[in-house]
Amino acid sequence: MSEPLVSVVHKPSGKAVSAPAGTNLFSLMAGLGMAQSATCGGNGKCGKCAVKIEAGSDHLIPPTESELKLLPPGEIDKGYRLACAISLPPVPSFIVRTRSVGYMKPKLQTTGEAVAVSPDPAVRKYVVRPVDSGTSGEMLLNLLRKRHSVKCRMDYGALKTLPGAIERGKGIVSCVTYEGNTIIAVEPGDTSGECLGFAADIGTTKIAVYLVDLNSGKELSSSAAPNPQALYGDDVMSRIAFTMAREGNTPALQKLLLAEVDSLLLDCCGMAGRNPRSIYEGCFVGNSCMMHLLLGVPPRSLAFFPYTNAFRNSVTIMAGELPRRLHVNRAARIFTLPLIAGFVGADTVAALLAVGQHEADGIHMLMDIGTNTEIVLSDRNGSMACSCASGPAFEGMHIAHGRKADSASIDSVSIDRRTLEATFRTIGGERPAGICGSGIASAVAELLKSGIIGKNGKIRGELSRTTNRIRKAKGDYFEFVLARKDETQTGRDITISQRDVLEVQKAKAAIYTGCTLLMRRKGVTADQIDGMTIAGAFGQYVDKADVRAIAMLPEVPPDRIRESGNAAGTGAKMALISRPKRKEAEHIGRSTNYYELALDADFTREYAASMLFPVAQDMSSFAGRKEGRK
Repeated sequence: MSEPLVSVVHKPSGKAVSAPAGTNLFSLMAGLGMAQSATCGGNGKCGKCAVKIEAGSDHLIPPTESELKLLPPGEIDKGYRLACAISLPPVPSFIVRTRSVGYMKPKLQTTGEAVAVSPDPAVRKYVVRPVDSGTSGEMLLNLLRKRHSVKCRMDYGALKTLPGAIERGKGIVSCVTYEGNTIIAVEPGDTSGECLGFAADIGTTKIAVYLVDLNSGKELSSSAAPNPQALYGDDVMSRIAFTMAREGNTPALQKLLLAEVDSLLLDCCGMAGRNPRSIYEGCFVGNSCMMHLLLGVPPRSLAFFPYTNAFRNSVTIMAGELPRRLHVNRAARIFTLPLIAGFVGADTVAALLAVGQHEADGIHMLMDIGTNTEIVLSDRNGSMACSCASGPAFEGMHIAHGRKADSASIDSVSIDRRTLEATFRTIGGERPAGICGSGIASAVAELLKSGIIGKNGKIRGELSRTTNRIRKAKGDYFEFVLARKDETQTGRDITISQRDVLEVQKAKAAIYTGCTLLMRRKGVTADQIDGMTIAGAFGQYVDKADVRAIAMLPEVPPDRIRESGNAAGTGAKMALISRPKRKEAEHIGRSTNYYELALDADFTREYAASMLFPVAQDMSSFAGRKEGRK
């Protein structure tokens, strides 16, 4: 006997649907695109999918252990539950409301350092005139060779369109060639000015797409959005676990990703006033897991040591082979840059290409800080790379009141050393709704400098007798109140808890350990490094004094450190518009050695030591005015 249907209404969107009793609420909302927040993939670990049940709550099971742990008692009394923990009860009507603090446009990093590259794209257009209605494919190839010195073959798809193109072009046609040896499309008239490509940086947290004029090599527009796969986990291991749970989950994540890329592509074309059918090639970069999911290749091998990839070399396919159609020319090619090994993927190859580290003299280090942090150390003996499971703390996730950077996110904190009173700044000057990655680093640095936490990161509970900013939270640990509920958009206090501090300790320890072991492997000390490049949004916006205060990076002299923004996106554009740069990327992928940190005998000891904060040193050097942000 089938389960009775339940009428489910979502507020504030007003969406309504009928679903069988017993359906998990989180899965139902995710499938329908109903607004909700989650970072653990619906596994009852983050507490961010809290919803208020306005009708039908009397028939729900009692709160689970996860709900009692993650939701304040007062909220449970008001009808709040975790969507991932409950299933639809057999009632006629069920009304669920998600918290709303207003839509805030995310602050997503898309720009990187400009690098001059001479255009030499794989896709070119040639105009051939005049031709007549009796022109065959062979005749067109001969005309192309005689008039443009281009020797090609014609693929089947182009051949089918030839008669119609000649007729509509009235004797003038444009031939679209790929790699100088294949005509992939024949178009009526002179369309040589419309030859476009796109580059896409597929990050765990965000997707950035760039529309490029292949004739000039210039970027025409760009657009970015959060990666929608985050609903199934904010880190790659959560998503890999999701793909392994059911056979259809890998293609589901692939289609979700491609749909967002397509939406961003259309945004780019709209901003630039260009026709997406003039897009003939796309370059994708991303970490190893994202590249697997882009191509629909199950990333199971990345779930277990030794974390091998199903493929490492670059891949080129027809856009039409993708399971979700992109609004590009039917003949468009899609290619990926190569992977290095393990979790060091095509985005690292692109970033190295962008900053030119593979060609630089001296000793240089590249760091791309994110959910996974990739580190590459290069000297005269070559390049060595490693990947650190730094977690998403510096992207605002796995933090009780963390959120992705937007106008309502706290990004800077100051704590008065005498009174322990806190002041804060949000990105857009609005009332806060949470705290982003740079704000997390700022808050922990201030807690350290003001003596609220010590070397081991423990919040000094005895200070609660002198300030009500410090109080005991659930689980018999303490938290620090950054913003009081009457100051926030949510009507709840925004706090930094002992667990939040621990997340920062784990993230900064992973990064510092990766740097230390890589330097040790190459026999390099921090003061010998001629240049350190920090890529990614966190490195661009975090206050460098905060990073030094929590000892996240090796002690490279500050004047040798620079930020490069989205270097992966820049490298993807370079490979798109230049075949020589594409070959350089292939060389980088082949020649960069991978170092598996887990196999280093010193890893556990170094990681444990790196968990500690540097309060033993003179903290006065960090006091006073902070460095400005770019």
